Amino acid sequence: MSLDSLVDALFADSDVQRMLALSTHSEPLQICYPKEVNISRFLAWLIDPTQGHGLGDQAIKSMLTRAGLSAEKVNLSLNDRRFLAAANIHTLAFSSIVVITEAELGLPGERRYVDVLAVDPAAKLYVAIENKFGHFESKDQTKTYYKALRKLFPSFRGIHLYLDSNDHEPEDDHWVPVNYTWLTEFITQVEQLTWVAPHVKATMAQFRFAIQEEDDLAEGTAVGTIVTTVASRHGEVLDALHEILTPNAPRSRAKDLAALLNGVSSGNDAKANIRLFQLYSRRPQVWDRCLKERKFAKFYHVLRAQFSHLTADPRRVVTYFSLKEFERLLDPDLGTFWAAAISVRQDGEHFRVTTFLSLSCVKAEYRTQLLNIAKLERARNSIRQPRRDDGNITIRKGTSLPPVKAVEDASAQLQVLRGLLKDI
Repeated sequence: MSLDSLVDALFADSDVQRMLALSTHSEPLQICYPKEVNISRFLAWLIDPTQGHGLGDQAIKSMLTRAGLSAEKVNLSLNDRRFLAAANIHTLAFSSIVVITEAELGLPGERRYVDVLAVDPAAKLYVAIENKFGHFESKDQTKTYYKALRKLFPSFRGIHLYLDSNDHEPEDDHWVPVNYTWLTEFITQVEQLTWVAPHVKATMAQFRFAIQEEDDLAEGTAVGTIVTTVASRHGEVLDALHEILTPNAPRSRAKDLAALLNGVSSGNDAKANIRLFQLYSRRPQVWDRCLKERKFAKFYHVLRAQFSHLTADPRRVVTYFSLKEFERLLDPDLGTFWAAAISVRQDGEHFRVTTFLSLSCVKAEYRTQLLNIAKLERARNSIRQPRRDDGNITIRKGTSLPPVKAVEDASAQLQVLRGLLKDI
């Protein structure tokens, strides 16, 4: 089919028109997209027990617990690893912490700041958060910040957290990565709590929508569902759109348009490319999400054909797949995160397929059974340690899989999970 015909089909698709209509903005935070410094201020508000959210110290406990589940905590001292154990964190009180944003580190001749710093003078503890929302670490940044913080608080226990929306890891091993998945999941759980004030839920929801809008549209939302449908249906024309845009450079769109208008080519394809650019410009954020999801279109197509109750959650660098039937294992009071799922992550031209269980929202009576299943599966798949990434217990990994093999592996692993959990 010609590009002109593909673009016509895209314009004519009622799902595309519905997606554009649903992705209009009206909330202030969606219009004035939050920058990194504003995200840091939100984090400081969230982890400060004295603020008006009414959550007390739940947020900082949740964040430290997630850090304690990170595989990278092995780089910390034994005492710090024990401190980050969930059983310890949830017995502590953080009601006296002082939270500071953009805390100056006192480096000689330099004005350098850590994004968020929480200090508990009584417990002789500080928690430093370096927040990367779309930006990258500068050379030796985490190493320099660590040394400066240790000099400022030489007798305190220091916990150093690296929060990165791109899932990158810090250069310095003293910093424990905690990605934005934790933040969006914590906010979602708060929104489900019946005792949280409506105005607090509204604030949380607006902030979650803002930080998810560009890259983390969830399958459970109307826009997220339709983005997945459009990306799966129009892969070829989305490939053409990708070719006329400078990758990961929204500020280059004027130059991209000028290149189209001043190009030497003419005829139907040139006109089709300009029409395609015009459609993209109506809602660039939602089309950027479509461009990312087109890489996973074959997964959606095959898995939906095989599993009538498939659930999916596309994220910035990974897509999760699970089955509706697994929700029977969840305790609604703890949240609605998966009990079991697979994650599909693209690595260049290949994919990683990871199968995992998660106990964070599972009913108490099922946890022992799930742990026993995890232990047996890890042994069977030669995963020697119960490594947990972001609260998930990995039970099987498929790495460097070409696209066709990755789709087959994802399908097989969902069947395996169904078999493992059918008698629980």
